[in-house]
This record gives sequence, C-alpha cells and structure tokens, in this order.
Amino acid sequence: MTRSLAVFFLSIYFCPIFADVIQNCDKKNICSSIETENEETSVYLQAKNLIPGTHITVYTAIEGSKIETEPPNPISFVLTDSEKKKVLTFKKKENTEAPISIAVLAVAYYGDLSAKHDETYVYTLPYEGKSWISVGYNSGEEHKGGGAYSLDFVLPEGTPLLAARDGVVVETEDKFTEGKRDPKLIDKANRIVIEHSDGTVAIYGHLKSKGVFVKPGEKVIAGQKIGLSGNTGFSTGPHLHFEVYKPEENRKKKSFATIFKTESEEKEYLSEENAYWTPDGKTPPGFPITNTEEFCVSHSIPDPDKTSSCPDKLQTKRKFYLSIPIYKSGPYTFKAEFIHLKTKKVSFTFQEKIPGGINFEAWEIQPILSAGKYKIKFYLEEKEIGERSLQILP
Repeated sequence: MTRSLAVFFLSIYFCPIFADVIQNCDKKNICSSIETENEETSVYLQAKNLIPGTHITVYTAIEGSKIETEPPNPISFVLTDSEKKKVLTFKKKENTEAPISIAVLAVAYYGDLSAKHDETYVYTLPYEGKSWISVGYNSGEEHKGGGAYSLDFVLPEGTPLLAARDGVVVETEDKFTEGKRDPKLIDKANRIVIEHSDGTVAIYGHLKSKGVFVKPGEKVIAGQKIGLSGNTGFSTGPHLHFEVYKPEENRKKKSFATIFKTESEEKEYLSEENAYWTPDGKTPPGFPITNTEEFCVSHSIPDPDKTSSCPDKLQTKRKFYLSIPIYKSGPYTFKAEFIHLKTKKVSFTFQEKIPGGINFEAWEIQPILSAGKYKIKFYLEEKEIGERSLQILP
C-alpha cells in the first residue's frame, strides 16, 4: 500500500492583530499561516514548490470550539500555483473572551478535487514483459474504499517499469530498502506519483531502492521507462502497486478502473489471477490461455519463475512431470494424448481439471509408457492447442 499525502498542524492563540506572520510548512513546502488585516483574520495556504500545470488539493480544518469560519469548515481547496491563497476567515463567537486556542489541520493530496477521469483513455501496461495480477479490484485488505480500483502486478525485483499514461511527475521517493507485512512500513514504500492532463494522479508503488529514473517536474510519455519494480514498504512480496485516483472532500480519494491495451490487442479492464503483457503481434499455440511452447515434460518439476530447457528424451521406468503455464484463470479441462509413432495408436491419455486462480500446474505421471518415440497432443476444453515430440529411452 502506498500513500501520497502530507499532514501538518498550525497551533496559535487568537488575538485581535498578529504582528508577526508565521508559516508552518511540511517537508513538501505546503504551508499554512494565519494573518490579520483590517480586523479580519484569515487562513492562508501556499504550495511553495508546486510544479506548474499540476494541482494540490488541501483538506483544511480549524480546530477550536469558540470560533466561526467563513466558509464553514472543514473544506478542501485546490492550489494551482505557488502563490499564497486566502482560503477562509474566522472570528470569535459572541461573548467569548480571548485568548482562544485554535489549530489548523491541513492534509494535502496530489491531484485536482474537480478532476473528471477520462474513461475512454487506453493505458499502457506499466511494465516490460508479462505479469500476473495478484490482487485486483475490490479485493484483499488494501483494495477497498478509496483504493478499491487498485492493481497489484507480480513482478520480479528490478523489472523495468513504464509510464502508463502521459503526465508530469509530482513526487518521487527511492530511499527505502525494507519491505514486509508490517504496519510500521505502510508509508515507507518507494514510489513515483504522476499527474495526468485530466487532473487525476497515478501512483506506482513499492519500487526498488534507487530504482526511480525520473524526478519531480519531468514530463513523461506513455511507455517511457520510469523505474524498477521492488518490494519496499508494507508488502507481502515483490510487486507493483498501480492506482489512478482523484482527491475528494473529507480527506478521501476516489480510484478509477482503467482500460489497458493487452497482448490480445483488445482494450480491456484487467482482472485478478490473470496474466497480461504488451501486444507483440505473436500468438503462440494455446494463446491467450497458455503457450504450448513452454510446456515441459521432465523427470523434475521446473521452476516456473526461471527460464529452463526441457528435454525431449526421458528414461523408461521413471516417473515424470508434465507442467504448463496458465495465463488466464480457469477452470479448464486439460487433456494430453501420448501417441506411439510406430503403432500410430494412443498409448496413454491423461486428463485433469485445471482449477481457477493458479498460474502454473505440474502433474506427476507414473512410468507406464514403453520405450519408443511419441507425439503428444494437447487439448484445452476439447480443443487441440498444440503438440510435442517425446522419446522414451530403454
């Protein structure tokens, strides 16, 4: 989980005129101050380092039981430049004696409170290669409420990350090194935050330490390499947290479902337990559910996360494993026919159900095949998807 906000307080005592104006600023240089002019006391906000063309939404609340504000608070304001802006005025309630203790609470979110997400925009997948979605929309512990339309992409550490949409970088962080399921790390994920032309904001979270290739103020285009995936902050394993949101009133945010162009050349919403990759014009056997070129028949189970070669020869009287990747969640009915090339007959038929929610399956097969050369035909849902040659040695 990643967060992108700033919180700061300004505590003062009410008196008719403030001779010295004191600004209280957070580490992002979002500042508040209270000033009195012509017997009117006001709260000012200033985003001193605001990048031109971007927005900061600041939730503002005056805490004090003996005052009245105009407009009534709490309320959120959008800052669009670095100039100091008067956001509200306040006064003592009648029959109230000074001094009065008050405090200003300000919570700042990147993005525009009035943003309207462009629902027709087609996003670029935010990584190179292929990735699985481990946690999708409205799922898990974190993808709820304001972050309901977030996606977690499973990626090995160091995978190049790409900008999913044109925009301006408004914040980066890459100093953190630790990642595990610990609430103390919830705000300690390396990240890149990019504002889009419609005022929405994208968060790329859990990046590798020193894995940020862009800086605040930089304009990026969709598909541009911006960093490296990692496993920092509150995390259960290496992945990329991707989310597009806009700020809302009352310290809330609203996330948006996003359309991507995927390997099928379709424009689609992504779903949990499925794999996606950038269109490359190739449609391997079994596409898009699997790839028969990656099927493996061997005496040991290969590591699905590592590239390895599979033999085309096995020893007789030894059990072996048939393993396959699954890119789109099932369930499916899988069948393999082992055809002896000399007799032209099916010597053995293997059939199993592939359950939903998995991305790799390996079956143990007992040594029932005699020595000889075989052709294996593969089927999914009774449809032939490919074949493989195999030799069983004496």
